[in-house]
Amino acid sequence: MKEMAKNLLNMAGSLAPKWYNKKICATDGLWNDYFKAAERNIDAEWNEIIWPHIQSFNFETVLELAPGAGRNTEKLVQVAGTIHAVDLNEYALAQLRQRFQDYAGDCNLYFHQNEGSDLNMIANDSITFIYCWDAAVHFDKAVIADYVAEFARVLAPGGTGFFHHSNLGALAKTDIRLNPHMRSNMSKALFANYCDHNGLHILNQIDLEWSDITDCISLFQKMGPG
Repeated sequence: MKEMAKNLLNMAGSLAPKWYNKKICATDGLWNDYFKAAERNIDAEWNEIIWPHIQSFNFETVLELAPGAGRNTEKLVQVAGTIHAVDLNEYALAQLRQRFQDYAGDCNLYFHQNEGSDLNMIANDSITFIYCWDAAVHFDKAVIADYVAEFARVLAPGGTGFFHHSNLGALAKTDIRLNPHMRSNMSKALFANYCDHNGLHILNQIDLEWSDITDCISLFQKMGPG
């Protein structure tokens, strides 16, 4: 498995940045060790960072982008009516399905595999809340540009989003493996520009100061008529 992952990463180096980034992020097993390690942090992250910013939003129909093995999904099922969990990685979705195979709660769960920058399986104007934590920090800016256009399409008028992304910007190298914590070439200014271009309104952008990098949480909304 390690040799296969290495070969895929080497092959990805000859691709355009957007497709190179997708290839790396889709490599089977690349994130498995992190999925396990991150489980211990989610309670504190949810209580101290995430929930205070999203608690007033409408969780009737939630799109969770890049759920990984489901540590965030465990929190969202407690407040959501329906969750559409969308991920590029089939190996991650397999873990997600296994995790919730005996789930008997009130939330309706749907798992979808995409092509890495699309939401083709989600209907127009159908989502009340978009959520992505600790995943898009690795997405190339071109990938995020595609996603923001899709957010504008799938969000219902008045719907909101919570999107955690890199703020490394122009300091980032194309090969995300060479950046601190594999952060991408995204920035808070770029995300705001993408939202503006697609008719989404930035509600707030919060800097997340870690030990040696700065990320950003962007909160946004699709405005209703008038």
